Amino acid sequence: MEFVYGSAILLFLTTLFYYARKSSPKPYFTQSASGEDVCVIDIRDYIIAHRSPYPGAENIPLNYLPRALKERFDCTKDILVISDNKRAARMAARMIRKKKRNAVYYMQPE
Repeated sequence: MEFVYGSAILLFLTTLFYYARKSSPKPYFTQSASGEDVCVIDIRDYIIAHRSPYPGAENIPLNYLPRALKERFDCTKDILVISDNKRAARMAARMIRKKKRNAVYYMQPE
């Protein structure tokens, strides 16, 4: 009986680890994010993105991202998300993976 409980707990933890790993975006370390190898989406607010723009990024605030993914955003490459914090990047990655099934990376501008 203890073996069954131990196996169930192990299966649960493995599933939880796999889901957490799959849903979080990977950090983007390459300095050449010019848009040739990735599609760049800036999910910061319009005002912040206007004050400190990221070169080659399309500004789609997080609130408008689901609608933009459905209507007009079409990218076959990996996606780089520019965000102020990791929580917003994680939310955007979840939305993007739900619609597009692309690899999602994130970057926090300085």
